[in-house]
Amino acid sequence: MAEERMQTGRGIKPVVGSPRLPRMTEAPPPAILIGGKNLLMPAKPKADTGTAKRMPAVAAGTVRQPKVHPEMQAPKTRPTAARKDGYVTLRVRVSESGRLQVVGAKAVEGPLVDPKLQGALAYEVTLGRKRLASGGIPDVGEQRSFPDPKAPVPEMKGHHVVPVPTYEVNVRVRKAEVAAAELPKLEIALFRIKEELPEEAAALAAEKPIGEQFERELREVGRLKGIKPDKLAKPLADEIKKAFR
Repeated sequence: MAEERMQTGRGIKPVVGSPRLPRMTEAPPPAILIGGKNLLMPAKPKADTGTAKRMPAVAAGTVRQPKVHPEMQAPKTRPTAARKDGYVTLRVRVSESGRLQVVGAKAVEGPLVDPKLQGALAYEVTLGRKRLASGGIPDVGEQRSFPDPKAPVPEMKGHHVVPVPTYEVNVRVRKAEVAAAELPKLEIALFRIKEELPEEAAALAAEKPIGEQFERELREVGRLKGIKPDKLAKPLADEIKKAFR
């Protein structure tokens, strides 16, 4: 038997599920009678005059008013000593004779990542026998000239490197490693890297001074023994003290 499909459209007779039930109309449904009567709530009901099972009236003075709380405030914290985060960049001038002189200092926020011991020079900052910082300095102590492609002679077409008698380098040390009162005991050593250092140099440098570990690969250029702000010009002394504050 073929399945009948429902048809839609105008002129189609409605589907009657149960012919015995009355047909639905647009008229409102009949009201439900209560006790055989059609009861309606009056528009203005009478006041309650009953006395049985009634809650006693509450006096006006006993009504609790909601508490008014002050606005929330940020919790107070105990004052703590300021942490010495960040590091200090010391600008060090190196003379032709190998004399080291601090000519500037600047505090920098954020962590310090020691540069690898590679390049032309290497520096080391120590306090007694403790190594505080070290790093490599590439391309320093020399002046490079750009080649001239239209040079009349071949010698002028290539790069020319000329050593300079005086130059400046940046030395970085963590602020938490040294206090301002310890600056007179701080030492800064500068080394020339003669041979490439082994790959484990960065790990070994944390144990003891690099000059003792790599005597063959490094040659000391100069050493600054102590930074004494009281013997420096006042602007420079104030700059160093502010950086290590």
